[in-house]
Amino acid sequence: MTTIFSFPVPIMRTLGLVLAMGLIGQFAVAQDEEGEIPAPEIVELVTSDGVQLNAHYYPGTKEKETVPVILLHAWDDSSDDMLDTAANLQRAFGYAVIVPDLRGHGASMRMRNGTEDLDRDRWRGTEVGAVIEDIEACKNFLIQQNNDGELNIDMLTIVADSESAILAAIWTVRDWSYAPLGSLKQGQDVKAMIMLNPERNFRGLNGNDAFRNPMFTGRSGAAFPIIVAADRSHSREGKNIYDNMMRGRRAMEGNKRLDYHRFEMEEQERVVKSRRQDDRFLDDIIGDFVEEHVFNRRHDFRWQDRRPK
Repeated sequence: MTTIFSFPVPIMRTLGLVLAMGLIGQFAVAQDEEGEIPAPEIVELVTSDGVQLNAHYYPGTKEKETVPVILLHAWDDSSDDMLDTAANLQRAFGYAVIVPDLRGHGASMRMRNGTEDLDRDRWRGTEVGAVIEDIEACKNFLIQQNNDGELNIDMLTIVADSESAILAAIWTVRDWSYAPLGSLKQGQDVKAMIMLNPERNFRGLNGNDAFRNPMFTGRSGAAFPIIVAADRSHSREGKNIYDNMMRGRRAMEGNKRLDYHRFEMEEQERVVKSRRQDDRFLDDIIGDFVEEHVFNRRHDFRWQDRRPK
């Protein structure tokens, strides 16, 4: 059983445990001008603390209107577990997707000048928390693509699996703390987040403060769209995160009637079945959600060259 809690804009109110909104829609296969999907690339990144990262990059197809997506795998997994999703989001929606092997995983096993493999089994709080620099390195790569006119970094979306949801939340709070420098934006680029089987604590790294930040809860009067999706074994954690966010978001609702849809779902090899619709892939639900709440608002997120003037 898969439970999906979603927070679109305007913010929805709860309908029990099984919720989704703004997920109905057809999509066309995205193609570039020559009618072909750009081939994925292997890119090498270096973090601010010197870790050599391996990542897969799937270029987008809509140039300055392309939504960039960072996909973060679960702990003890690798980018391989997210490549099908990356390919689907690129092919069906034209998004530009980067999928890193997080440090100590997959092909990201060395410091830039190191000779020994990184040992993630020994890491605790501080070392695990340093993985947010991997997300920063991915964003820096996407900013380069933005400056080349290949995407719009101001529509950045993050999909994070399990423990990576903590890292994504902490990093997003940090990124939103960077105020513009004059007319030049330095951060505040994340416009949607999808958390799959999120955890609140992992090896001494606690995500509660980040999950309770006003940008997630709406207590500041604004919040961006979020999906919290959990299978049966993670439903307790997912519901706790959802409930904490909803406490502030309900206050934003006021008396305005919200349009919402209720889904009852079960997952079988990443296929989500709804009693109200035909069978749908979870990737399609993610893509539709981002399309409705980010891409369809692209005129609100002006493309900007991020190179220092």
